[in-house]
Amino acid sequence: MKMGNNRGFTFLELLIAVAIFSISAVAIYSSFNVGIRAWRKAEDSYKIRQEARQALSVMSRELRSALSFKLKKPDETFEDSFDGSSDEVSFWRALRTADSKEGYPAGIYKVTYKLEETQSLHRVLRSYRQYVNIEGEEDSGSVFISGLSGFKLEYAYTKEGGIDWQSTWKDEQEVLPFMVKVTLSFPSQGKAEPVDFTETILIPTGELKTQ
Repeated sequence: MKMGNNRGFTFLELLIAVAIFSISAVAIYSSFNVGIRAWRKAEDSYKIRQEARQALSVMSRELRSALSFKLKKPDETFEDSFDGSSDEVSFWRALRTADSKEGYPAGIYKVTYKLEETQSLHRVLRSYRQYVNIEGEEDSGSVFISGLSGFKLEYAYTKEGGIDWQSTWKDEQEVLPFMVKVTLSFPSQGKAEPVDFTETILIPTGELKTQ
């Protein structure tokens, strides 16, 4: 009986097969890894947009509710209704029962937004509340939004018939600004410039001030 030729693979053929398999595996992994990174980048971008949109919405609602309110201090002086710099703003607003959150009863509050750096050098926007009926007391503040690279505020003044945006607002006559421009900046992966989210907020009780 004649036996068939049961010849197996040579060592060279095995090396070639392993090399082809390795190249294919690396190509598939690279494509998969690129897809995963793109997905994560898109998710991070979406999360940042959502956080920025929510933060600007809350700030807009509170600034639109700003009111001219004089608080008499223990030293017989009065606290300004509105005080703004390039990275901090303080103003008074009324909080209705329907709007009040847990721990904040209805009433008049001084609201402060301030850009601060944590011990890890991460920038956070912190919010503070001072209830007018609790004289001299102010809460320790809570992180309003984190992971910022910048927080910028601008205030509307009139100049030669137009609007001029300035980085500070000071007025001893208790005049609120007519508009406030808020910019939240977030670090961008792979880009030198940060990603900015800007909103211009109209304050119904405010007035344009000549600069």
